[in-house]
Amino acid sequence: MSRREKIFKNEVSDEELFSFINELKKKKRKPEKVCVIMGGESEEREISLRSGEAVFNALLKKGYDVEKVVFPVDDLNYLKKFQSAFICLHGRYGEDGTVQGLLEIMKIPYTSPDPVLSAFFMDKVLVALSMAKILPQPKFEIARTKEEAIEKAKSFDLPFVVKPAFSGSSLGISLVKEKKDIEKSIDEAFRFSSRIIIEDFLDGPELTVGVFEKMVMGALEIIPHEDEIFSFHAKYRGKTSYIIPPENVSDDVVEEVLILSKKICDIFEVQGAVRLDFKLKNGKPFFLELNTIPGMTERSLLPKIALYRGISFEDFVEAILLNASLKIHRK
Repeated sequence: MSRREKIFKNEVSDEELFSFINELKKKKRKPEKVCVIMGGESEEREISLRSGEAVFNALLKKGYDVEKVVFPVDDLNYLKKFQSAFICLHGRYGEDGTVQGLLEIMKIPYTSPDPVLSAFFMDKVLVALSMAKILPQPKFEIARTKEEAIEKAKSFDLPFVVKPAFSGSSLGISLVKEKKDIEKSIDEAFRFSSRIIIEDFLDGPELTVGVFEKMVMGALEIIPHEDEIFSFHAKYRGKTSYIIPPENVSDDVVEEVLILSKKICDIFEVQGAVRLDFKLKNGKPFFLELNTIPGMTERSLLPKIALYRGISFEDFVEAILLNASLKIHRK
């Protein structure tokens, strides 16, 4: 076993991981009727439908009585027939705590973190301001108007990144390489959010870390071949390589991002299956974001990390479902 493989398993051993999943199967009573919530009204609807379809098929194979519920629905009371909900909504009204709050009120156990944490991690401004007190952050500025953004952009060296505060799947993000592109990039970010962030470009490798119920499963390296950032195109349409374990960073960096991921999930009491993204500059990892509802197709990043640890897609989906719960009453 290489040092890198040992690093992965020092965070959570195979025995701990499989023991937890097996205990879920033994102790948790299977819900009689399950819904997979997908679709939504955000720009990520297409991606959500892909995730939902994959989860639906996985649960069918596992023998669950499962039904697809494509949002928006005409009558929310229809949800009352279900004993558990697997959330595959991405972006606005899905990752932002909205549907989680609805399910809390309806007393339907659900996958994903609670409404408060979901809203928090969806808002890149809140995350950047909060994380600055916990972890190293790239230089950033927040702007609420186009004029303010243009003025604040003057303090950054090219290239720099412009992104919306409230968006997913890298929608609205631009890498600004020339001054002539600043205004266009700002306009693009404001299409998706009323506030935007301007930040230093981190030019090193990008890593993502998979965590299931605070158990850190491993890290994967992302290499876009057509973009310098992991853009929407790179994620879903372009040529991108995914390497696990990562190859182009040191063992120490891999260990650091795993430890940082564990720290973040512990501090914020993050439940569910989540993904944390990091990017390097000068060999130092910087935290980018925590995805509370990551993509859930067999080609998605979190399932790739689970598969590396020996957990099939169907088993991983079932484990996530079996740990569905109501969270607000515990706070």
